[in-house]
Amino acid sequence: MAATLAGRACLPVLSNRTRAPLHLRARKVRESRLPLEPVEPAPSSERIAPPLLPLRDLLDRWDQTAAELYEAKQNGKARGPVTGLPRLDAELSGALLPGVHTAHGVPGVGKTAFALQIAALCGCPCLFLTCETSPLELLRRLTARVTSSFLGKFKTGELPPDQMARLARQAIKTTPALVLLDSTDAYATSEDIVNGAEATRRRDPENPHLLIVVDSLHSWAEKAQGDEYVRLGEHLSTLKQIAARLNCPILAISERNRASMDKGGLSAGAGHRGIEYGCETLLDLGCEKEAKPDANGEIDVTLKIEKNRNGAKGKKIALKFNGALQRFREDAP
Repeated sequence: MAATLAGRACLPVLSNRTRAPLHLRARKVRESRLPLEPVEPAPSSERIAPPLLPLRDLLDRWDQTAAELYEAKQNGKARGPVTGLPRLDAELSGALLPGVHTAHGVPGVGKTAFALQIAALCGCPCLFLTCETSPLELLRRLTARVTSSFLGKFKTGELPPDQMARLARQAIKTTPALVLLDSTDAYATSEDIVNGAEATRRRDPENPHLLIVVDSLHSWAEKAQGDEYVRLGEHLSTLKQIAARLNCPILAISERNRASMDKGGLSAGAGHRGIEYGCETLLDLGCEKEAKPDANGEIDVTLKIEKNRNGAKGKKIALKFNGALQRFREDAP
């Protein structure tokens, strides 16, 4: 009975295969190291030449965009997916705009929790490509945050099955358009992501916005063949192509390089300079080494906007992170 209830509580998951037994996963990961399949341009016979645009030809588009922005501002509507952190959204001109946005941080700062919280609160359909954390664990973390239940209790057996089922359903009800693409075992091609994103859009067809989250860039690229620098460059290029093709933002979680593990910064992304140069926004999550939770179970986290093509860079936002509840909030200014 417990197993049946748990199975019914899962978020929608797009997967090409069932989860492998533990002793087979290493072999399956090796077998799944396929060359990257980028988003291919149209065949030459169908090629669309890049347009030559005198500035006056942009005026109709300018006027339409101005009208849309003004209407959104007057009606309190977001221009795109939001992070759910008001001060951060304000610094990003109100929302995550189309393109690739990157976040990195020290180990244990809560990068996956940060990405999952944004995915759940973005206000639009969201495809979450998980390359490290199992879908069931993501559901536990989502349920902990939404229901204010300690994450650990979902793993110890201390909660009755009917209570576990009720809490999971309560959490899922708040995120009807969040879909997981499970790449923990199988490699996700660019077309898997595009097809998954289009299926996710259909869960809320009236919503004009879409968000894709990749957790993480390095774990996704690691499943492909070739030199690390080349792999990361190809996967970053693919994300930019997908963002342009679907006209949506992509939030990619990145690992830090060894030299910048503790201090962070603009160039802290591991393995490729394109992590900072190719993104619209770069968010740096930092905290004190071996930070201890306070009486409320929270640690202090500083979010620094290292790069921001849609606003000012260098701004710092004080956050609080509760690991037991998998929850970020902005600290009082």
